[in-house]
Amino acid sequence: MRSSIGVVMILCSLLVIQFGCSPDAPHDNPLDPGSPNYRNAGNLTGMVLTLSYPYSGIPNALVTIRQNGSAQLTTSDGSFAFTDAPAGSLSVIVSKPSYMSDTLNFTLPVGGSYDATLHLDALPVVTNPQVVTTKIDQWWPGPVYYATVTANVMDPDGIGDIVDSTVKVQVDSLSFLMNYSGGSGTFQATINATQLPGQDLQWLVGKGVFVEARDRENGSTIQGPFYVSRIIESEPTTTYPANSDTTSASPRFEWSPPPVSFNYTYSLQVFLVNAGTPSEVGNPIILGPDSVAYSYPDSLAPGQYFWTIGITDSYGNSSRSKEAAFIVP
Repeated sequence: MRSSIGVVMILCSLLVIQFGCSPDAPHDNPLDPGSPNYRNAGNLTGMVLTLSYPYSGIPNALVTIRQNGSAQLTTSDGSFAFTDAPAGSLSVIVSKPSYMSDTLNFTLPVGGSYDATLHLDALPVVTNPQVVTTKIDQWWPGPVYYATVTANVMDPDGIGDIVDSTVKVQVDSLSFLMNYSGGSGTFQATINATQLPGQDLQWLVGKGVFVEARDRENGSTIQGPFYVSRIIESEPTTTYPANSDTTSASPRFEWSPPPVSFNYTYSLQVFLVNAGTPSEVGNPIILGPDSVAYSYPDSLAPGQYFWTIGITDSYGNSSRSKEAAFIVP
């Protein structure tokens, strides 16, 4: 009995020695962390496209893997490819000037692939911002001053991305909504002197004016500063007809030039007064700075009228005379 037990013990010892000294099993699977071919990485490919349909690729967008800082620019069709991206939870950040950045979070399996699609919101584009001032002199209740701010606002994702959102003028701590006036993406705001501190348009002088456009994705662009170039306080003086003078159907309008030294053009306007309501007759007549008189080329119907003469400088600022009444019998 004892000899049998001894034989078994000897056999067990031999087995332990045999298996303990045998080489490890081969690690040929590249997904096995023990394999010399193991790569804790995968393939990451993708496209960076515009926000709106029909989608198109965005070239030269910067694609960055946050975990290891690897980065590359998209090709001409908006594509990118990382052949050795780190496996696991990843964050990919895509950015480009004039676009809102975007981030995509996902998991890249070891030795696997992930194909990403990202859409970037193009920021609004603000061009040709300007501010011009206007003074309209009148007998009652007195002169009116206001500034007009205009800008062209477009969006590569379509003007519809802008119209439903906010475009506004910012001056110091004040903000004024700009309205879409149609055609070529033009927005406009009128700032009356009564809306400004001291109810004085002079408050705008020297202050930076900004236009901010914000789209429906909350991407914004601010353009500025730009400034008031001039407030014209002087205007031409009407001399004839005036004070309800009776004239022919084709009157000769006469005026004195304003005491200013900058370049300007004249704008002459004629209004028919019907039951106390004025309506302009024809379009404003633009005249050169050397003019001091103008003979109306058409025949005016009998009635009560008034006319005005204004000037506009090379920046678009203007100033207009008081109304001069006359009668065509």
